[in-house]
Formats: sequence, structure tokens, C-alpha cells
Amino acid sequence: MEILFKQLKRLTKVAPVYFVYGNHENKIKFTRNKLNQEITKNIIILNDQEVQLNNVTLIGRKDYTNKSKKKTKDYNLTNKTYNIVLDHQPQGTKENIENNVDLQLSGHTHKGQIFPLSYSYHIQPDFAGNYGKKPINTTQKIITSGLVCWGFPIRTEGICEYAVVNITPKK
Repeated sequence: MEILFKQLKRLTKVAPVYFVYGNHENKIKFTRNKLNQEITKNIIILNDQEVQLNNVTLIGRKDYTNKSKKKTKDYNLTNKTYNIVLDHQPQGTKENIENNVDLQLSGHTHKGQIFPLSYSYHIQPDFAGNYGKKPINTTQKIITSGLVCWGFPIRTEGICEYAVVNITPKK
């Protein structure tokens, strides 16, 4: 954890760095308090919150497993800003499309990590796949395989990664 956040700290010299919780943060060897101490040294936690960055609205969602998670419609999303949702689990596609979300960035699936899980995500209707960039109506959805593994520290599918997404205004 310290190594990961040390590397992410380097990015804060270029631009603000935002973090959303996943579904395993309470289950790792670090307590939530220890995790928060490492994160908040330089990184902004968005936990069902939004931030305005010029003409961009950035929303960090609580994890799908959190029952008090806000709905997309509860945020101030208009078609006058570019709206980005950071959501650990790639769910809520239909809701996001209906509420002016332009881009959803997610992880959770680890690109299947272990065969045949990579195929099980395709049959879950709200996941819309387990990896990659998917245009769905007017929304783009990007699902990464993430930096670490879940459960057993092995992968038979996909690689560990982080994604760099460049957003350019339409001319």
C-alpha cells in the first residue's frame, strides 16, 4: 500500500489525484483508518461526492456493496459539462446513460483474473463486459484490470495495469 500511494503521490505534482473505495478495502491487512492516512497525504477521496474541474464534473461513487450509495440522478449533472463517474464496480450503465454521464471509469473485474471468470462478467447485464473501452449510446465506459489481484495472488487472465485517459474538448 505504501509503495502504491508513494507512486500516486508523484502524479499529484502534475494534477489532482482522486480515489474511490472498492469492495475490499475493509478486508485487507490495513485498516480503513490506516488506508485513509496513506491516501489523504496527497490524494483526494471522493466517497459519493462530486467536484467541478473547469467544464468537467467528476463524481466518485461509493462502492456498489454500500447500501447508502447515492443514485446518479442525485448529482448535479447537466449536458453543459463533461460528466465523469468513477465507480469501482462497472455497474449502473443504464442509470448513467439516462443522467448525462459521458464517461464511466471502473475496475473490479480484474479482467476475469482467473479463467473462466473472464466470461462470467459478459452475462451480467449491468456490467456490460469485463474489460476495455465500450461505447454505449452517448456514454463511454472504460473498465481496467487494475493493479492488484483479488484473493489468490495469481492471474491466468489479463495483466495488472493502470489506464491513462486523455480527454480533449470537441471542436
